[in-house]
Amino acid sequence: MANDSTPNTAAANTPTGEPTPTAQLRPGGAPARVYMNEKIVPYLLEGMKHVTKEQPQNPLRVLGEFLIQKSNEVEGAKSPE
Repeated sequence: MANDSTPNTAAANTPTGEPTPTAQLRPGGAPARVYMNEKIVPYLLEGMKHVTKEQPQNPLRVLGEFLIQKSNEVEGAKSPE
């Protein structure tokens, strides 16, 4: 049975109908989200898959070392701007 004193979360989280300027400028989301999705998330997911497959005793260290290695590969391959 529903509790009448509990607000309807769907209604409480419904936007007012006015789009935010960020949504209009960036279809992929907020600038921070776009940046993360482009620069970090692909490598983080790859590293997490590696850790999950290997299941080392020290997963954070292994993930960190993977990300450092990937950073050297990706950023080392770029020409200086």
